[in-house]
Amino acid sequence: MKKNAILKEISEKDFDRDYFVKLINSNSNIRDLIINELLSNTNIMIYYHCYYVVSDASKKAPSLYYKYWDKFVKLLDHDNSYHRDIGLTLIANLVEVDEEDRLSLIWTKYLEHINDEKFMTGECCINNIRIILKTRLDMIDEVVNILLKLEKVCNYTEKQIALLEYSVLNIFDDVFFKSNYKDEIVCFIKKRTTSISSKTRKKAKQLIKKYKI
Repeated sequence: MKKNAILKEISEKDFDRDYFVKLINSNSNIRDLIINELLSNTNIMIYYHCYYVVSDASKKAPSLYYKYWDKFVKLLDHDNSYHRDIGLTLIANLVEVDEEDRLSLIWTKYLEHINDEKFMTGECCINNIRIILKTRLDMIDEVVNILLKLEKVCNYTEKQIALLEYSVLNIFDDVFFKSNYKDEIVCFIKKRTTSISSKTRKKAKQLIKKYKI
């Protein structure tokens, strides 16, 4: 399959995502091609569809994508917030095979995106931190300590912070019995029962019932 044919097919609105996921996980040459297009192509229909494919593929076989780690890290500084989102997501997908602990080298930079200039990227960061913490239990308390102070950490509007706190509550649900900040988490949850975000209020009430707090 030639490059032009691949790019034409993947740029289609209804392209066969599953087909490409299987293809790049079985063909290293096409994998390199798709990664390169993800990183360098300026056509959003191409680079974003490449991202969909690589995201799914790296979840299924993360070890195949670890060699691209440094390329994904560079996306964290990209001018385009979509590319920063991509970097945050793909790095999170690879943490489970990060035997060299490269994450520690970029962790401060990664966490900075909680307060990214774009709200959606801040939300993307927190959602991907949740994925990271499933593997990196040693980072739980550091993250919890930051998220407990989200209002001071972020420069978003009150409404945006309230929306972000839904994602924070998902993390607190995951780590409830794993963190040394359990009392602080309980206090945070109780306060969010009156959040201006209905989604966050509902989640907080669910956690109060779940943990009988």
